Amino acid sequence: MEVNGDSNETVSPIEWYPGLQLTACLFYSLILVVGVIGNALVITIVTKYRDMRNATNYLLTNLSIADLSVLLFCTADGYQHLYGKDKHRLGTFMCRFSPFVQNATATCSVLTIMAISYERYIAICQPFKTNSLRLTVFHTLPTVIIFWIISCCMSSPFFIFTNTYSVGSTYNETITICLTQFHPSWSIWYLIPCTVMIYIIIAIMLICWHYSICSVLFNREALLRDNTIVTRYRRQVAQLLIVLIVSFFVLILPYKIWGIIQPQLSLEQFHRLGFRRHSLLIIITRLLLYLNSAINPLLYSIMSTKFRQSFVRLSKSCCPNAKERRSSPVLDCKEYLKRPVSVSGYRTGCNGSTSNAGRGSYQPINLNHQQEKEKKFLFVDASVTPVTSTAVELSKIIFP
Repeated sequence: MEVNGDSNETVSPIEWYPGLQLTACLFYSLILVVGVIGNALVITIVTKYRDMRNATNYLLTNLSIADLSVLLFCTADGYQHLYGKDKHRLGTFMCRFSPFVQNATATCSVLTIMAISYERYIAICQPFKTNSLRLTVFHTLPTVIIFWIISCCMSSPFFIFTNTYSVGSTYNETITICLTQFHPSWSIWYLIPCTVMIYIIIAIMLICWHYSICSVLFNREALLRDNTIVTRYRRQVAQLLIVLIVSFFVLILPYKIWGIIQPQLSLEQFHRLGFRRHSLLIIITRLLLYLNSAINPLLYSIMSTKFRQSFVRLSKSCCPNAKERRSSPVLDCKEYLKRPVSVSGYRTGCNGSTSNAGRGSYQPINLNHQQEKEKKFLFVDASVTPVTSTAVELSKIIFP
């Protein structure tokens, strides 16, 4: 304990828990690297592959953009808190911009999750109902822009009321700190409604929508009779969204709640809490916030077959394997375009042309309509958006 000679007041020493700084720095770095790479891959996959372009995946891309913004613009505060001795070294603009980005991206993320859940609810529970709010690829971009405008407007007070100040520190020097100072009435009329009420209302809506979705997709009759590729894909998306929603609220709410409680602490309460416990709370809430921005791509790759296959496809296109290229049926068709294949007395080329020359030893395979439809759905998204012509052509090449 240290004693202040002027007031004889005992103050807790400014000491960290042993090894806490190094451990927190390693976790920050791991989350930053995994999150930036994962979210960048999600954005690349959806923009590069045409069969991944649908309303749901575009909204997931917007979610990745929000998460990427948090990791790029807000993790510097975490490192600064660990080794900066409470000094703000990033300048006045970053002092204001970082809390603005944290709140704007969180609001945009929860609105995006709400839109994804609503789109799935309409597609599964009310597929034949005409709804003006039903999302399609053509309506996704305006929806995303509206979400960002709402989020920026709701978060603008954090940019306005945050500033740098010069104060005396406990280690006998004047330092620059970054502080958000709201008027006491703002905590009642702005901070609490915007950071708590919006999450409660949206959480209730999400629970109702996903309860209806699970009632349709996971009831006993559907599990026993309806086991098509389309239904299995929809079950995967529903499970992914439920895990994504739970992880979002579990990981982000501690940071939001602590952001409301911390400004209300008096100096006496702060000293009673102590530097060690206060710093530990800040590190834990920030770790959960950064983890929320990095975990979504991992959830996509674990729970979604289409995203997992797209990740593999992207890695193969970046580092192609010569042996796999030679064994690919599509590439074989292009390489041997002039070599026809004999099937049941007809000579068939890769372009689909046939000629009645010679007899073959293979009998034709008769596929019923349902099997052909399911095979085509392997290449397209079974959502409310129409099937692209490129995906159909690809399915015809592989399944003539």
